[in-house]
Amino acid sequence: MKKIVLVAFDQFTDIDLFLMWDILGRNTEDWHVRILGSSPVVRSAHGLPVSVHGPLSEANSADAVLFVSGKEGVPAALAAPDFLPSFELDPRRQRIGSLCAGAFILQRLGLLSGRATTHPDARSGLQALGLEPVDQPLVCQGNVATAGGCLSALYLVGWLVESWFDADKRRATLLPVLPAGQQAFYDVLIGLSIRQGDIGAAQQETRHGRSSNW
Repeated sequence: MKKIVLVAFDQFTDIDLFLMWDILGRNTEDWHVRILGSSPVVRSAHGLPVSVHGPLSEANSADAVLFVSGKEGVPAALAAPDFLPSFELDPRRQRIGSLCAGAFILQRLGLLSGRATTHPDARSGLQALGLEPVDQPLVCQGNVATAGGCLSALYLVGWLVESWFDADKRRATLLPVLPAGQQAFYDVLIGLSIRQGDIGAAQQETRHGRSSNW
């Protein structure tokens, strides 16, 4: 069984954590999900206290590590002396992803180069760090992915599950949370966004003469 961890901190964006926790938590056969933090309880941007399941260091042994966002929470976490040193992540053996401003954590951990995405309001910050901010919901570089916009959690989770299993498993995972009557529409959109976000796959299709403009 694979181990997925969601990294949270004080002032995290509520929907980032709760949406991924809900989607991934519905499957208890293929993976196990835990919430990690630097303190026993972290408080969301809207004031909800969340008891974490373990310390940040558990992320180093996980199969997947997903960082949530937070307009105030991310800068504070990055400034905390014990936050970044807790991580020894390895994209050769782990899937690593972020939502919105969580991309700044990946950048500080040395996991990003070239292109990335984040919340639209934070793109200039990525650019100032030497990254190319891309106006799309998902950008993947091998086993590292950034997602932009809170609802892009659908794409980040979809990318993670499909990269481990296949598109059918991704569909089965996301279907329960999709709007009634629009499941087929979302399925196409999520699938196309994952392929658009996969830089390597897009480049390969271009080399083979197929369009990569979805």
